[in-house]
Amino acid sequence: MSKINPLYLIIQPDDWETSRCLCKAGFQELPVLPQLFYRSIDSRNEVASIFLNISQALSEISQAGSRFFIARSLCDLPSLLVDFLKAQPIVTITKAVKYSWFFHVLSKQRIFFKYQPIFDLASGEAIAYECLARAKDDGEADFNGYQLIEAAMSTQLACEFDELARTICLDSIAATKSNQKFFINILPNAIIRDANSLDQNLKQILDLGLQPEQIVFELTEVEALLRCPRLLQNINRLREWGFGIAVDDLCACASTENYFMEFCPDVIKIDKRLVHGCSQHALKQVMLTSLVDSAHNFGIKVVTEGLEDIEDIEFCRELGADYGQGFGLAMPEITLQQQRLDLVNLPLSLLSYSDSYNYNH
Repeated sequence: MSKINPLYLIIQPDDWETSRCLCKAGFQELPVLPQLFYRSIDSRNEVASIFLNISQALSEISQAGSRFFIARSLCDLPSLLVDFLKAQPIVTITKAVKYSWFFHVLSKQRIFFKYQPIFDLASGEAIAYECLARAKDDGEADFNGYQLIEAAMSTQLACEFDELARTICLDSIAATKSNQKFFINILPNAIIRDANSLDQNLKQILDLGLQPEQIVFELTEVEALLRCPRLLQNINRLREWGFGIAVDDLCACASTENYFMEFCPDVIKIDKRLVHGCSQHALKQVMLTSLVDSAHNFGIKVVTEGLEDIEDIEFCRELGADYGQGFGLAMPEITLQQQRLDLVNLPLSLLSYSDSYNYNH
């Protein structure tokens, strides 16, 4: 039986650092064209492994600037030059390899949700739950919300992910058989691109026996879209149907008057980067005071996110923030935590646990 000749993965690096990384990965200079580097490949699995290693070793800029192609021979210069004209950026493959788990999650709909309570800082009652997306692959590896969003953005599938997550989330909420409110994250670009998905969500909600008033759509990354008429139209539709509107990750650098006057949200959520450590940080205290006062002047409720320390919780309570959310109050769980918090005597064991808990869980 004749031996099958190997194929060759050939890469044109965009800079010296990329060349160095390729040499460490087993690539060699191509004798007839020294500006190119090659490595023989014997199987499809080996190709995937090579590109995975490249994705971890090279920056995204290098992956975008370097090009690759596959050749059958290293000696046929005319053929190599023809193949070189078809070379593609490495990033077209590395993303597919790096995020192969994400494509599987989408195709198999392996998304599920955990629920983190949002507490009334005056009474300690859980007044709502934020739905936090999670996923598992076939190997039972866990993926958190940060990883899902990163993969969705990197693969340019953010809208597809957002629409699928919304659909699964509503089914999950119905399964809890709770009359509480639920905050659902939503990407503005997704509803701008496909406003019909909102009609489908409304129908799904009614079919499931839920009420629109139970759902608060939590908008992220909206500052760049403040003047987008289509976004405002869709937000107004949601409000007319009875849904609540929240703006997520608000910080002191945001144009709050624009948020309040353009969107008229029911709730704003102040970013945990501003909240965390606020009890010990004078500038954060000034910024928080300004945000809370401005929101209340417009009749908007305030959620302070990222609450972990007793001192921060107490400061936000005294400041007059309406609601609080964070690992110092309750962890995200598969089931709904309904126990009322004693905010005067928070358990230190919970707070110490929160210190070691990763924000991305």
